[in-house]
Amino acid sequence: MALGYTAAAVETPAPSRRRRLLLVVAAFILPAVLAVGGVLYAHGLLPALVPSGDFPFHYNGYARVLRHVKPDGDVDFSAIGRERKELDTFIRSLATFSPRSRPDLFPKPEDALAYWLNAYHALVLQALVDEYPYLESVNDPWLGRFFWGRSWPVGGQRLTLWALEHRILQREFADPRIHLALFHGTRGGPLLDGAPFEPAFVDAQLNDAARRFIGDRRHVRLEKDTVHLARVFDTYRDDFLSALPEGRRDSVLQFVWAFLPDTCTERYGCDTRSDLDRACGPKLDRCKLVFEPEDPSLPDAAARDVRPGTP
Repeated sequence: MALGYTAAAVETPAPSRRRRLLLVVAAFILPAVLAVGGVLYAHGLLPALVPSGDFPFHYNGYARVLRHVKPDGDVDFSAIGRERKELDTFIRSLATFSPRSRPDLFPKPEDALAYWLNAYHALVLQALVDEYPYLESVNDPWLGRFFWGRSWPVGGQRLTLWALEHRILQREFADPRIHLALFHGTRGGPLLDGAPFEPAFVDAQLNDAARRFIGDRRHVRLEKDTVHLARVFDTYRDDFLSALPEGRRDSVLQFVWAFLPDTCTERYGCDTRSDLDRACGPKLDRCKLVFEPEDPSLPDAAARDVRPGTP
């Protein structure tokens, strides 16, 4: 039997104009907020709590960690991992003490520079030990995430490695020797020293680091009229040139020359200042420069050891 009426179609009310506007605004604002937050995070501009400190700040524990650095710069990451309490304790102290949160403890530029260099190296070591032995290179995490994907509380700021290097060490100190002393966790870059930076000796320690880097034929190598240089000299060319006196800023070789040895008594077969003068002329302008890529593998002391069962 047919019904005497037709059911009316049920209509869903369209979203109101206000709701549509809110959705559009949210679609634009949310990515912008996330982008700004990401920039603040990567640049170390986000705040962090400063724990109270009822203990003195020192580098003693960190110095004991550095005993696992070999004379050739390789690092025994396994040993640091087994005895990591000293490293973790030192890094926790960074949250309380820094030139930002306790300027009274770091009254001179040398105090602050030594602090930031030691903090950077300690954080790199902890990040490497946390991923060891699965991490083979700091380039393995995509888009350089090793340097910006993790942050630590340091004196009231949450700092990434990228922020500590670029926003603090490079911008506030502007010393090109830092480029030749800063350990990034690679075999082809500056290697870690077996002692922490000390405020009283930091200038001499940076000179030693520059000499060690430039005296290594992996970083500076002369072949006839061609000088093979580590790529850091190209990446930060302007920084190296700006440190030179007027009249000598034509070539980065002028900076290299300043830290080359006069003789090779300590390292047979190295290149000397006289070698560079003869090949490139008194103005160091006759040589071709070739900038070589860096070996990104870890300076792992265990990588060269003969493991049990190895023929």
